[in-house]
Amino acid sequence: MPSWLRIDGLRTRLVLVFITIVVIIAGATAGVVSLMARSWIYSNAQEVATAQFRDDLQEIAGAQVSSRSAAELGQLFPSDSTLIVGDDEIRRGSVDPATISPEFLARVNSPGIISFERLDSQRIMLAMSVTVIDPTALDGDDTLVKAVTIRPLEGVQDKFDNLLRAVGLTLAAGVLVSGLLGLWIASTLVRPLRHLDRAAARAADGDLSVRLSEEGVTELAELTTTFNTLIARNQTVIQGLEESEEQARRFVADVSHELRTPLAALVPVAEILQEEIPHLPPDAGAAARILSGEIGKLARLVEDLIEMSRHDAQQARLVLDDVDLVELVRHSLTRRGWAESVELRGPDSIDATVDPRRIDVVVANLVGNALRHGEPPVRVEMNARPEWVDLTVVDHGPGISPEDSHAIFRRFYKVDTARGRSEGSGLGLSLAAENVRLHGGTITVDRIDSSTVFDVRLPHRRSH
Repeated sequence: MPSWLRIDGLRTRLVLVFITIVVIIAGATAGVVSLMARSWIYSNAQEVATAQFRDDLQEIAGAQVSSRSAAELGQLFPSDSTLIVGDDEIRRGSVDPATISPEFLARVNSPGIISFERLDSQRIMLAMSVTVIDPTALDGDDTLVKAVTIRPLEGVQDKFDNLLRAVGLTLAAGVLVSGLLGLWIASTLVRPLRHLDRAAARAADGDLSVRLSEEGVTELAELTTTFNTLIARNQTVIQGLEESEEQARRFVADVSHELRTPLAALVPVAEILQEEIPHLPPDAGAAARILSGEIGKLARLVEDLIEMSRHDAQQARLVLDDVDLVELVRHSLTRRGWAESVELRGPDSIDATVDPRRIDVVVANLVGNALRHGEPPVRVEMNARPEWVDLTVVDHGPGISPEDSHAIFRRFYKVDTARGRSEGSGLGLSLAAENVRLHGGTITVDRIDSSTVFDVRLPHRRSH
């Protein structure tokens, strides 16, 4: 569904609000006007029918008749009139006297005064007394004839239908105009908001050069100005952070390379001291042992820093080879003396195309981390899938908190002392993650019950 048709969209809601207001106001007005116009139409039709009836009877008033017979009177009065003289029906026209109420006839006593009663929306009953002169009457009195007729209210329904049609067309036109007006007003509001949304999405994707035109409605222009100011400040801050990070990386890389030369000289000295420790006095032997250990740690730290700098400079390259991944992991555990303390589960062999040296680093860092910070038993599980190879390292220590699991692959990050004292540099897991990503794989950590589970997923085959 298009965004502008969504019922929860601002544009649609504004249009619906405008249409609803017009429908309520115009509908109420049309209803009142229709009722008033209907009353006027009926009144006008009634006046027309009454005037015609009066005209028909005015020429009869005072006329002389030779008798009160129906034939004589019928020649004077309209043929659709029912004539009543006193209590006697002289002639039946359009009205059956039995249907005429006594109250209605009682009102027809004054000559020239018309009484009426509306029967329905199409008919009206009219009555009028007319005096005629009968010279033959013994009493010499004039004869009062009551003429009652039913006349149609001509054109009432047609006029009312035309009125309703006009009201309907006017209401439809009002709804259409209000909808277009609401759409125009909504567009003036929604269009800048859409531009703002697209600009915010671009900024979220890292394009901090995006800016919006500061024009339009005052409030939206102010919002746009605020957005541009916010993006400009964030751009300045992020650029400063990126420059600081780049400087820090260059500093670490430079220091690491500068330390490499003296370390190249210190490592052989440490090896010689290590061999001479049994022949040295106790104090000198202890000092030589400490010095040899610290030189080894420093050498590993420098090598890790240099390797990390290669990843930062995107100079780390894979040297791929077709290997048996199970044998590679078993050899890595055996070479470090972990074969007895770490259980290896999986198939007899898994063929994969990887960089053996980097996978060895991944296994060494994950298993070493489990042995140092977790608790036995430590287990490595391997499973081959059609497209992936799963390598899982499990330890049964107290586990990693959710806060630590989100940051554990950061450089120099160390889990708090709840998992034991850390003697590493905080680069091992970062290097493991970088090497896995270099292979096109993923690495995750999870806490299952009281165990910490590192899961590595590597492509089953990778072209050279």
